[in-house]
Amino acid sequence: MNVVNRHLDQDVEAEIEIQDGAFKGKFEVAVVTGPDIKAENDFGKTTVQTATSSVTASGSKLIHRFPPHSYTMLKGSLA
Repeated sequence: MNVVNRHLDQDVEAEIEIQDGAFKGKFEVAVVTGPDIKAENDFGKTTVQTATSSVTASGSKLIHRFPPHSYTMLKGSLA
Protein backbone atom coordinates (compact mmCIF):
# COMPACT_ATOMS: atom_id res chain seq x y z
CA MET A 1 0.00 0.00 0.00
CA ASN A 2 1.30 3.49 -0.82
CA VAL A 3 0.37 6.66 1.06
CA VAL A 4 1.31 10.30 0.45
CA ASN A 5 1.02 12.81 3.30
CA ARG A 6 0.88 16.19 1.59
CA HIS A 7 0.60 18.20 4.80
CA LEU A 8 3.38 20.74 5.16
CA ASP A 9 4.31 20.19 8.80
CA GLN A 10 1.99 17.72 10.53
CA ASP A 11 1.98 13.96 10.87
CA VAL A 12 -1.23 12.26 9.82
CA GLU A 13 -2.41 9.21 11.72
CA ALA A 14 -4.58 6.90 9.65
CA GLU A 15 -6.61 3.84 10.48
CA ILE A 16 -6.59 1.42 7.56
CA GLU A 17 -9.32 -1.20 7.70
CA ILE A 18 -9.70 -4.32 5.58
CA GLN A 19 -13.32 -5.30 5.07
CA ASP A 20 -12.73 -8.84 3.82
CA GLY A 21 -9.64 -10.41 5.40
CA ALA A 22 -7.00 -9.43 7.92
CA PHE A 23 -3.48 -8.09 8.22
CA LYS A 24 -0.95 -10.81 8.96
CA GLY A 25 2.45 -10.40 10.63
CA LYS A 26 5.35 -8.12 9.81
CA PHE A 27 5.01 -5.25 7.33
CA GLU A 28 8.01 -3.52 5.77
CA VAL A 29 7.77 0.28 5.91
CA ALA A 30 9.76 2.54 3.55
CA VAL A 31 9.41 6.33 3.96
CA VAL A 32 10.78 8.85 1.46
CA THR A 33 11.07 12.37 2.85
CA GLY A 34 13.40 15.33 3.34
CA PRO A 35 13.77 18.27 5.74
CA ASP A 36 11.28 20.45 3.83
CA ILE A 37 9.06 20.42 0.74
CA LYS A 38 11.69 22.02 -1.47
CA ALA A 39 14.41 19.50 -0.57
CA GLU A 40 16.02 17.72 -3.50
CA ASN A 41 18.98 15.51 -4.25
CA ASP A 42 21.89 16.61 -6.41
CA PHE A 43 25.25 15.16 -7.33
CA GLY A 44 27.19 14.80 -4.08
CA LYS A 45 24.24 15.92 -1.95
CA THR A 46 21.56 13.53 -0.70
CA THR A 47 18.92 15.47 1.19
CA VAL A 48 15.86 13.36 0.39
CA GLN A 49 16.32 9.82 1.70
CA THR A 50 14.49 6.57 2.28
CA ALA A 51 14.20 5.30 5.84
CA THR A 52 13.13 1.70 6.43
CA SER A 53 11.50 0.04 9.42
CA SER A 54 8.85 -2.56 10.15
CA VAL A 55 5.55 -2.84 12.00
CA THR A 56 3.57 -5.88 13.09
CA ALA A 57 -0.09 -5.99 12.21
CA SER A 58 -2.92 -8.39 12.90
CA GLY A 59 -6.67 -8.26 12.67
CA SER A 60 -8.69 -6.07 10.34
CA LYS A 61 -7.19 -2.67 11.32
CA LEU A 62 -3.75 -1.12 11.00
CA ILE A 63 -3.06 2.29 12.55
CA HIS A 64 0.01 4.13 11.27
CA ARG A 65 1.38 7.67 11.59
CA PHE A 66 2.66 9.20 8.35
CA PRO A 67 5.28 11.99 8.57
CA PRO A 68 4.67 15.38 6.93
CA HIS A 69 5.41 15.79 3.21
CA SER A 70 6.27 12.12 2.76
CA TYR A 71 5.66 9.09 0.58
CA THR A 72 5.27 5.82 2.52
CA MET A 73 5.12 2.25 1.24
CA LEU A 74 3.76 -0.50 3.51
CA LYS A 75 4.41 -4.01 2.23
CA GLY A 76 3.16 -7.18 3.92
CA SER A 77 0.75 -10.08 3.84
CA LEU A 78 -2.96 -10.42 4.27
CA ALA A 79 -4.67 -13.45 5.79
